[in-house]
Amino acid sequence: MDRLKELQLLFLEDNEEFATNTAKLLNLYFKKIFICKSVKEALLTYKENRIDVILSDIKVDDKNGLEFIQEVRKSDDDCIIAVLSAYKDEKYLLKAIPLNLISYELKPIRYDDLIALLKKISSKLPPLENVPLREELIYSFSKKELLLNGKPIRLTKKEALFIELLIKENAKPISSERVQRDIWESRVMSDAAIKNMIFRLRKKVGLDFISTIQGVGYRLSEPISF
Repeated sequence: MDRLKELQLLFLEDNEEFATNTAKLLNLYFKKIFICKSVKEALLTYKENRIDVILSDIKVDDKNGLEFIQEVRKSDDDCIIAVLSAYKDEKYLLKAIPLNLISYELKPIRYDDLIALLKKISSKLPPLENVPLREELIYSFSKKELLLNGKPIRLTKKEALFIELLIKENAKPISSERVQRDIWESRVMSDAAIKNMIFRLRKKVGLDFISTIQGVGYRLSEPISF
């Protein structure tokens, strides 16, 4: 489960004591934990931060947690999401089915069951491997570098994150707003700053493997065949 250390988790739970105690364990495994007590707070946190995993209760103060997940799923099919709730009513289970959840766990959750859930989350992560971006250009997830005809090209942390985001979305364009959220963690960056990063990356590689779609965003020039 070492790779969970690369991930950021949003925990929607309005029981402060349960959230605090559970977060103590989760903090041992994840890069960062965002604890939210309401759907409103969770939506704002999701929009302003890179969120890789969501653990959500169903009944919270302001809304049904499934409504929050539905909002996330409108634009994000890849986020790993699990429900952790005391409710096992059939109506909730039926609403949860179309949301592509990794698990529906009942509270109180035992330590062994929580660890099993974390292992399940870890198993859903894409394997660390070399991904061909073009015939002569490969990205190494494990080394966080590009290989051009076998010759390594070192990348900055943000350049590596940007390439991984392009790979994740493949042929789907990513907007400047998404780049700010996932790479600069919502710190306001001008479009010029983002374009400058991409210009330096293209110059460093010597290949134009990134396409700019005017008014839309960026994507890989050639779709990846997984």
